[in-house]
Amino acid sequence: MRDISSTTVDFSAHGLSKAYGRGAGKVQVLQDLDLDLFRGEMVAITGVSGTGKSTLLHLLGALDRPDQGSLHYKGEPIFQRDDASLAVFRNKTIGFVFQFHHLLPEFTALENTIMPGLIAGKKKEEMAPDGTELLNKVGLAHRLDHKVGELSGGEQQRVALARAIIMKPALLLADEPTGNLDPKTGEKVFDLIREMNHSFGLTTVMVTHNYGLASRMDRCLTLLNGKLCQSDIVHEKYQS
Repeated sequence: MRDISSTTVDFSAHGLSKAYGRGAGKVQVLQDLDLDLFRGEMVAITGVSGTGKSTLLHLLGALDRPDQGSLHYKGEPIFQRDDASLAVFRNKTIGFVFQFHHLLPEFTALENTIMPGLIAGKKKEEMAPDGTELLNKVGLAHRLDHKVGELSGGEQQRVALARAIIMKPALLLADEPTGNLDPKTGEKVFDLIREMNHSFGLTTVMVTHNYGLASRMDRCLTLLNGKLCQSDIVHEKYQS
């Protein structure tokens, strides 16, 4: 476990609350939740199903707006942006990896990887070298021109990871990224996420039910009754 407490807090969430439904059917998922994220740290979020872990990631990634509360990035209140500005912020600043890769089947591994850059208005020729380099880093240099259906589940998730970091984001959000993989492949994907975290100083928040993986991260927090609390998971020490 690394000591990251002396590093800068880039992302800071205060008083986040989110509910779904109305009246008697209203369900309060998050309630007055606070979270500071230190630059370059890896944070595991655990908790039983239905406690709001994915909802929390959606708020941290500005995919959804809270009912109450704020999210600041380098002191800027993110949710004061309009939807168009928020979309630009997400594309440049946040990387997402989900349990299901959400790759576009009609495109190749390289095209999927560079898609965020194309959405941002950059040309394929401009993005291709970075995409190729990232796919090489995740062990897929030989699969650049293969379409999604020609890749294994583990390979697809590695493409999703490369896509998530192609824009050099400040924050990587991973929602059960190993949950749909066999244990051996899941370990490899987690090792790649940790390698990217170390290589790029990439602040990483990962939702997981795998306590073995959670114990290898800098902090482990449990979502309970709408708030985060320190987990009692014993960390496995490792060198940064």
